[in-house]
Amino acid sequence: MPEEDKYGPILLESSVKAEWIDFNGHMNMAYYIILFDQAMTNFLEDIDLGSNYTKKHGKSIFALENHVTYQHELKQNDPVCVHFQLLDMDSKFIHCFMRIFHGGSAVLSATMEQIALHVNMDTRMPARFAQDKMDILRQTVEKHKTYGIPRETGRSIAIRRPQKSP
Repeated sequence: MPEEDKYGPILLESSVKAEWIDFNGHMNMAYYIILFDQAMTNFLEDIDLGSNYTKKHGKSIFALENHVTYQHELKQNDPVCVHFQLLDMDSKFIHCFMRIFHGGSAVLSATMEQIALHVNMDTRMPARFAQDKMDILRQTVEKHKTYGIPRETGRSIAIRRPQKSP
């Protein structure tokens, strides 16, 4: 299992279920997102921005954009762990990065970079974080800076073509 001091805390450990396997004999791409989403939910619960926060304060976190890379296939019953890193935040947004590793071999299977927005559930509009939540998020970003910037961060998607000579 990869080291937490290199990739961030492990926020989810699981295994690949039979119903997640597609006709290619490996885990379907949709289930990577489910694992990443559960790890994000665990992070939000850990810092009291999860379901109780939504019920009590009428605010929540909505995903705005995800960028996923699939790097090594996972098969039925493979153990997995999801590492979480908070890269940045401001008064309304959080920017995080997660990695799924094969729990037995420590091979990186997938990554996901996400931007999420703090939302008022009544108006469905962006809302500023309260100061105590800002403080927790800032402290987490500072702590997670020790993991470095993941090489997959900020990548764009396109077909790479060789440059033509003049």
